[in-house]
Amino acid sequence: MGKFHSFSSRVGTAFVTLLIAYVVYLLYSGFHLAEAYDLLSNPLIWVVFILYLMISSYVNEWLAKKLEDDSKRMYVSLYMVSGMFIWFLAYSPFIFSSFLMYIYLVLYSSIFTVVAFILFYFIERYTRQSRRRPFIVGFPAIVVLLVILIANPSITEGLTIEQSDGEYYASFDRINGEEVVEIPVEEGHHYQFQVEWDLEDDTLPHGLKIHPSASDLGSIEYIGDGEEWLYELEIARDGELPIIFHGKNIEGSISFTWGEMN
Repeated sequence: MGKFHSFSSRVGTAFVTLLIAYVVYLLYSGFHLAEAYDLLSNPLIWVVFILYLMISSYVNEWLAKKLEDDSKRMYVSLYMVSGMFIWFLAYSPFIFSSFLMYIYLVLYSSIFTVVAFILFYFIERYTRQSRRRPFIVGFPAIVVLLVILIANPSITEGLTIEQSDGEYYASFDRINGEEVVEIPVEEGHHYQFQVEWDLEDDTLPHGLKIHPSASDLGSIEYIGDGEEWLYELEIARDGELPIIFHGKNIEGSISFTWGEMN
């Protein structure tokens, strides 16, 4: 097998493995679309499932040759170790209150990577058997992953939006995913920003996120007390500040109010 075919086989299989991991996590979370999207859009996940996994495949192949054992059992064992080792590196034992908590998080995180890495091994054995297979298998996976990242899929039913100066109100029959609220702001102004939820079942997962592009407009600081959703905005330039509210199968309404601080 040539070097390019070996490389393309690993790349294609790595993207397939990442897509499968996304689907599995979606099932594990009970189809919590916003949470699964957060996982997929996390750069660390791409480092683990693409870069680290590909490097591990080369290292594991080298180790199997050094140990003179290219059996399936040996490769499965090596990929199991690789799937756990990354989390020993990613987590630092010094930031946890106890060493047991550190080990627990390493083992918990390894559940997903160990299974995925072993799956990578078997799929890669299949794709390397033909020069076309890495592209037939890998290209659709890349396209699907990019579509998910760009589209950020969300299930929305009965959404009604009303927006005026200083206020945004949305009612909905069901939201599983994210909705973006854009708040017009002006340079040099300070705003107070408040959110009120009115949900049929407030125990369901829900919350707020600041869109990554919001950092270009200024700073946002939480100034609420207890469960109060109250924030202070200090704006550095004109624009529309994107705030994201999200939830898993939530029903009810949400209101945003904002105004300049005295």
